[in-house]
Amino acid sequence: MRLRTDFERIKALGKRQAGRHLVCNYMIRPREPRLAGFIVPKACGNAVARNKIKRRLREIYRHWQGKFPDGLQSVWIARRTAAGSELKSFTQDFEQIVKRCGFIGE
Repeated sequence: MRLRTDFERIKALGKRQAGRHLVCNYMIRPREPRLAGFIVPKACGNAVARNKIKRRLREIYRHWQGKFPDGLQSVWIARRTAAGSELKSFTQDFEQIVKRCGFIGE
């Protein structure tokens, strides 16, 4: 997902779940492809720190995406606390959000 309008549509029309390090805005559109977008604001640190967070987030998403329903369109937004988080804590936060959203079972 690359267009600003796609991000804004999902944030405006979709549902939202928040965790300690991440916020997920999502909607399911059955006849559409599975899409994901990632936002890491400047509050998370300098460019090096933001890119590290994005790489972590993309890798975690890539690992889980096969379990997500078709048509899932999501925007993942990192919070300021993501910059200082350990990988394990970051991954657990992602998993908790995924379960609360109902993308997969317990």
